[in-house]
Amino acid sequence: MRKMSRQEFLTWLAWGSVGAQGALMGLGSFKFLVPNLTFGPPTTFEIGKPEEFPPGSQTFLRDNRLFIVSTGKGIIAMSAVCTHLGCTVGRVEWGYQCPCHGSKFDSDGRVLAGPAPEPLSWFKIFQRPDRYLVVDSWRSVPRGTFFKAI
Repeated sequence: MRKMSRQEFLTWLAWGSVGAQGALMGLGSFKFLVPNLTFGPPTTFEIGKPEEFPPGSQTFLRDNRLFIVSTGKGIIAMSAVCTHLGCTVGRVEWGYQCPCHGSKFDSDGRVLAGPAPEPLSWFKIFQRPDRYLVVDSWRSVPRGTFFKAI
């Protein structure tokens, strides 16, 4: 095996570094072409059967940040996310209040005092054939739209 001269070694080193840099740039370009998707939580989720929500009851689903309120008119699914900066509102005797910046909402989710710019959203509820209720938090419904169990 013959010895490599200093000039040959430096030439080999220079071409090797250019090749490595080109390979890294190619890898970065390939990574740029592959979409970087993140999937959020599901927008539909099961909440239970209608008999689990007797009239006059209110259930807070912490994981989904949602209030399930049952009245004589029917059942509603109301967001517990403050429309100001996304804090979770809490139940108080006169409605709901945001602990972060003090927004106040009545029992139907309408804004009583700011800084929240919009009322709390009401979401679509539907019933599966097995009688379980499912909330679709992607689909808002107008305030006053109650789900009536079959």
